[in-house]
Amino acid sequence: MAGTIEKLQTINSLIRTLLALGVFGGLGAVSWYGYTTYNAAEIEGQRMGAALEAKEAELVNTQRQVEQQQQQLAAKDIELVAKEDELRQKGAKIVQQQTEIVALNDEVARQQVEIERLDTALNLHKLERRLARIRVLDTGVDEATGRKFSKIEFAELNELGDPVGEPKQFQLDGEMIYVDYWVVKFDDQYVEQADLERGTSICMFHRIFGDLQNPKDGYSLDEPGQRPGNYARGSVMSDFEKKIWDDFWTIANDPQQAAKMGIRALHGDAVSIKVEKGKVYRITVRASAGPEITVESEPPSRPSGT
Repeated sequence: MAGTIEKLQTINSLIRTLLALGVFGGLGAVSWYGYTTYNAAEIEGQRMGAALEAKEAELVNTQRQVEQQQQQLAAKDIELVAKEDELRQKGAKIVQQQTEIVALNDEVARQQVEIERLDTALNLHKLERRLARIRVLDTGVDEATGRKFSKIEFAELNELGDPVGEPKQFQLDGEMIYVDYWVVKFDDQYVEQADLERGTSICMFHRIFGDLQNPKDGYSLDEPGQRPGNYARGSVMSDFEKKIWDDFWTIANDPQQAAKMGIRALHGDAVSIKVEKGKVYRITVRASAGPEITVESEPPSRPSGT
């Protein structure tokens, strides 16, 4: 009996405990419901606030990405501007170089023309014209006087080297012979331009004599007032040349008149050489210089004028 009462008491206690738990659970649920209902707005606000903060964070992140992209674009723009500026500079440099190339080509062309002009001028200055040939027919000692003599043949030549007129023979006293001449040298500009009247020096042979003779006792060659034999090409002496030969010494003593006529120098001079029997000598003149006398390396096979 006592055991049954204890069991009943235990069951009763359990029931009271369960009822208490139910009451407290209901009260808790009612309390939680009441709490959540009462604070629903605040909870919703917190949720929305959190969502807003997430959106704001996302927006900030997006804005940062946009700013980074903008910075990258700005850097690209700066790089592009720099490239464009570099291209403009290179383009300007290319234009400058092209201009310099054109200028250099023009300068090269100008220098080439000048070189050709100088070459032509140099060739003209070096242009050699034959004036005369002297053939030594005999040399020896005159038995009557005991003096050395030289018997020569003098022939003026044209531009082809052929005699002009008949060769002249002279017996000169001595073994050194002199050919006296008058020469007119023109300014280089006329020589370089191959001027028809002043493109080369002109000469007039005056006389020939030996070293044992007085020059005034020598033999006359070209006559004053006549066209020099080596320039006689079948044409009449021009008034310009005639005036030079007629007024030779007057012009020589009047520098202003000589300059007006384009004359650089005019004067008398002579070439000389110690001759040997059988040798042939030639007298030549360059366009801007006076006559020279040299021995021919190989004498012609036939005598001049024969």
